[in-house]
Amino acid sequence: MKLECQGSSSNRTCQGATNVHVKCKQLYEDNAVKQQLDALVKDASQLQTNVAHPPPQNIAEAAVYVENLITALVNAFKLHHTESYQKVGIALFYEIVSFVCDETQRHPPTRQFFTSCIEILGQVFLGCAKTESKTILKKVLENRRLCNLLSPYFNPNISPDEYVILYSKVVKVLHPENGDIIFMLLTKFDPMLWLNSTKPTMNERTQLLELIHLGLTLCGLQPEEEIQMAFNVLCKHWMYILQYQFPDHYSDFLRLLMQSSSEQKLNPDCWKIALKTLNCTSEVECEHRVMRSAETRCSQKIILSFQQVQETIHWLSDFFYKLRLSKPDLRSFGLFSKWTPYMNEVKKFLMFLAKYFIDSEISKLFQETVASNKNVPGLQLVYAKLLELFKPWLLVLNAEKGSNNQSYPWLEIDTPLASGVVKLFTKCVDYLHQSCKDKLIPGHRGALWFHLMYYCETSTTPKMPEYILYTYHSEYSKLPWRELYPDQALMEEFFKVERGSPKSCFLFLGTLLCEVNWVNVLSDAWNPQPLMHTRTMVVYLLFMMVFLSKEDELTSKPESPLYNLLGQTSALPWHFVDIASYQNVLSYFKSHYSPSVVILKDPSAELILKLLKMVAGFGDTVNIHNDATHKCKAFVHQVVQCLVTLDQNTRIVHAQLEHEMIVLLDDIVIFNPPEVDSQLRHMASTSLFMEVLMMLNNISVTSSESLRISLRSWIETKVHYNLALPLLTAVCQSVASVKHMAEMTEASIMAYFKDGAWHDRYFGWGPILVSLQVPELTAEEFLKECLDLESYLTLYVYILQHLNMEQTLSNEMKMLVLLNKWIDQVFPSSANEEVKLFLWWHKLMQLALIQLEQNDATRLEFLTRILNALQVKQSHLAEERVSSGILGAIGLGRKSPLSNRFRVVARSMSAFLLVQLPSENCIRLKPGTELQLSLKAQQALNVLETMSLSKQYADYQEEISQAKLFIKNPIHCLWDGNKLLSILINFLYPNSHYIDIIR
Repeated sequence: MKLECQGSSSNRTCQGATNVHVKCKQLYEDNAVKQQLDALVKDASQLQTNVAHPPPQNIAEAAVYVENLITALVNAFKLHHTESYQKVGIALFYEIVSFVCDETQRHPPTRQFFTSCIEILGQVFLGCAKTESKTILKKVLENRRLCNLLSPYFNPNISPDEYVILYSKVVKVLHPENGDIIFMLLTKFDPMLWLNSTKPTMNERTQLLELIHLGLTLCGLQPEEEIQMAFNVLCKHWMYILQYQFPDHYSDFLRLLMQSSSEQKLNPDCWKIALKTLNCTSEVECEHRVMRSAETRCSQKIILSFQQVQETIHWLSDFFYKLRLSKPDLRSFGLFSKWTPYMNEVKKFLMFLAKYFIDSEISKLFQETVASNKNVPGLQLVYAKLLELFKPWLLVLNAEKGSNNQSYPWLEIDTPLASGVVKLFTKCVDYLHQSCKDKLIPGHRGALWFHLMYYCETSTTPKMPEYILYTYHSEYSKLPWRELYPDQALMEEFFKVERGSPKSCFLFLGTLLCEVNWVNVLSDAWNPQPLMHTRTMVVYLLFMMVFLSKEDELTSKPESPLYNLLGQTSALPWHFVDIASYQNVLSYFKSHYSPSVVILKDPSAELILKLLKMVAGFGDTVNIHNDATHKCKAFVHQVVQCLVTLDQNTRIVHAQLEHEMIVLLDDIVIFNPPEVDSQLRHMASTSLFMEVLMMLNNISVTSSESLRISLRSWIETKVHYNLALPLLTAVCQSVASVKHMAEMTEASIMAYFKDGAWHDRYFGWGPILVSLQVPELTAEEFLKECLDLESYLTLYVYILQHLNMEQTLSNEMKMLVLLNKWIDQVFPSSANEEVKLFLWWHKLMQLALIQLEQNDATRLEFLTRILNALQVKQSHLAEERVSSGILGAIGLGRKSPLSNRFRVVARSMSAFLLVQLPSENCIRLKPGTELQLSLKAQQALNVLETMSLSKQYADYQEEISQAKLFIKNPIHCLWDGNKLLSILINFLYPNSHYIDIIR
């Protein structure tokens, strides 16, 4: 047995019936069915018998009589052609029609007889009867069996006065059950013939337009197969009316089309043929058979005028806007769900209207010169009109006037449809932009500017659904934002979005602003007198970049435009950023960024720090930053704060901390203060160093110790005379640890004299005396630390400062005593420190001679002891082994860390003092003719002689010889002691510039 397919919900096509083999154990006859079959066989036999009998005589005679009557009537009408014969013929026609029934139609001879009679009477008597169309139509509609017989004689075109009425009767009975009849009747109507021959009134044409529309709505959204042909004819007729004397019926047509579509009563093919007729679409997009059939009769397309397009835009906008708010479901769900069947055609229509309007308006607008003041307002009006067209579809609207309830444009399920309209709107905006971008002065507000402002004002509310925002962002991001020219108003909108809008809005807006060519936007910055607007835009750009650089969504993508923008940092005019704005930026940075950003090695962290550094003025050799000092100080302070926080939270290792500190110090080295005055430049660099050094005060002890070592090394290798003084001042004013201060002041003074570069600018120790500030509250502790750390230069400066502050004999005596005390306490730990003692010896000799010059006998003994103490210390320092300790006392002390040349100087000075101090309380202050050498003096000279013979001192024999000659010369007295010292250091220490003061 065969099983036929009964339909399936799947999309697979049926491949025919399937054969099923059934096996039965036993078959038997059904008695009831057998009786029915027997009865049918009997009836069939009887029917065959009856059919074989000839017809009754009276029926045959009647048929012959009717044929003769028709023949006579036709001949008489053709001969005389009078109205009376025609009436008789028409009456006979209807009379014969009245005999037609199902029984006559089943009997072929009878059917043939009636058909022949009706055909002859219809052709002769009804062909020119203008008044019979209504009757024939009535007969057909009352009895569907008569349609094939009577339809050839239904000719509404010859009844122009009844044309609309007849059309109405046909349309109103349209139903799938009689679709074939309605199709046959509709084909009898020729609207083009009626319109062109009759010239009906506007009212009649409008009635016919509405009747055709009624028929289309009766066909429904998806016409059934039975009425598809009738639907095609109605579409064709509808277009004929629209085209006739266009635009007489354009407004009515548009109203009917939109109203029925809003209720989903029209098939989408109505839209397709309408757009084709209005010339709103391309040929390839319209291949439906309805359109092709329409083209056979209306080859001339309609061309809408600019005014008609403008009025259409206004009418459609108003219609959709009112429709959007007309029903609760449309208010809540938007238009898309109700307009799904028509969206493809609606989008084509909207695109046509938008492009036509843009082309027309732009061509008129830019007949003006490029710099005309009318261009931008005119462009704004064009965009407003474009927005008006799409507003009902895309915007969040207030559901009721004065209400806070929001009507969102679509549901999430309608997003695929809505994205199509958003895409279309985006295309229109792009088309408008491309049409006018070359006709605007750079910097003028263009289509992209107006579009972005519209987005900020309407689409960034806090409760905007994310699926709507995603659709907007996906399409709007395709616009050529690189050609946008932002201004203050737009940037202010961006900041509003950052503060109170959904995160996705902020990221979208920030991303496209990063695509902007900011070098072009800020081109005015390179003019001699840039506008204040440009300065403000530079500040806004900085805020924007700092706002965005913290977002992982942007920094995690290597192709993010944010990286491109950050990469242009050095090409932007950051010198316009004032200190107040920069401090605000850093405040935001502090509150929104993790402190670890300063040690991270990912590109985003490095680029944002580079940006802040560049804005501050570090490394900018092209532009002069008027606030550079303050900005750089703020930047260094912020970085230091981050490092301190990380150290306090134990989130940074010492190596990282040291590295970041060195980076800051290196930045200060290359920093070029904008100030012209040397004192102001000094203070500028000092303030930066202070910010870095204060880090030592706020970190842990272990971290501080680690930084101390690194800082000392950095000063020794990187700092030169030009930065040594600011660093010295900064150390004194910022470092809390006395130990650290003592060590770094010494290193700074050493750096000041490095490489002899100070000769080019500074003169001696004067600037150092001004720069060094010994802390008053901890002066004693500071001096003690200086002694312990061998900061001999710092102590020397301290002596010089006090001598300058009070130039009295008593103060000089006080400094002499202090200096004597220090000399007695110290023993340099290396050759690097030994040279510094020469300054002390020189100053002690100088102060002692001043005191001796006073000829005060009461002080002679005291001064002699001081000079003897100096001689003894020099003698100890000249020993080749350290004499301290038990082993030192027996001559087994460790080898002296001091150099051979230092021992030459020390031995020479010790011998000189012994010669000038021949006995107790006796000092040679005047030259003589002969020396009276004491035993100690003779021994000292002998030691010098021994040194000259030693291989250890072979390199210094000349210096030793000169020293011996100088010492033995009787014309030299104590006053020449510093002269001897100067001679020795000139030969032995030519490159130690900090002792040039005593050369």
